[in-house]
Amino acid sequence: MIKFFRHIRQRLVTENKFSKYLLYAIGEIILVVIGILIALQINTWNENRKLENSKEKLMVALKQEFKINKNVLEQYVKGLHTNNAHLNQVVNFSAGAEVLPIDSLRLYASNLYYPTTLSMLTTVLDESISAGKFEMLSDSLKQKLSLLKDYTKSREAVSKNFEEKISSNNDEFNDIFFKLSAIPEVPKVFYVQQPIAMHPDFVISDDEFVQLIKSSKTYAQLTQIYLASTMDEIWIKYGLLRLTTETIGLIDKELKD
Repeated sequence: MIKFFRHIRQRLVTENKFSKYLLYAIGEIILVVIGILIALQINTWNENRKLENSKEKLMVALKQEFKINKNVLEQYVKGLHTNNAHLNQVVNFSAGAEVLPIDSLRLYASNLYYPTTLSMLTTVLDESISAGKFEMLSDSLKQKLSLLKDYTKSREAVSKNFEEKISSNNDEFNDIFFKLSAIPEVPKVFYVQQPIAMHPDFVISDDEFVQLIKSSKTYAQLTQIYLASTMDEIWIKYGLLRLTTETIGLIDKELKD
């Protein structure tokens, strides 16, 4: 093809047809420019296609991670709700507003804290941010992910603040804590050592147990724990779980578009 155009150019020069040669030269330049533009367009299309593929893979990975987190959150908030319902009954018993059998009272009071730690996956999201891939996502999705990350950090900060507040009343709280036998029970399958026995000073009769529950100091401690735990339930159910569900829906919508 190059030889063909070269031959035409040489013939025009030889025949002294300058005007035709000039037109031909301009046409050749235009063809070269068009070729370059087409090549650039194809390269841009290929790069955009690679970017879209990377974006799609990232969204699929994020969706999978959030689906796992959603299941974890649903199970956690379900157990936390049951625990808070029992603690509510203990607080009302302490205030004289509810009657409970002693067995139920001891059982519910022994579970002051929900014995499960909330742990969610963040690997895909964290790696997308550190690798600079986060910016390829849509603005609406980036906003949702940032809000979800902020909610998670805020919950951790609130939980830490409450734990520090409780530990500041260490001696008084520990005495009530042990007398209520509020020590999370470890399933036998996880035993690495034999369970420890309760110290005799913390073993109290049923009547003493009821008196301890009904004391104003115990009521104050139980109420603090209950309010913090119900706040955590609200934070997770209407914050983390809601945002996680909305994020999965947004990813699904963008994958279909």
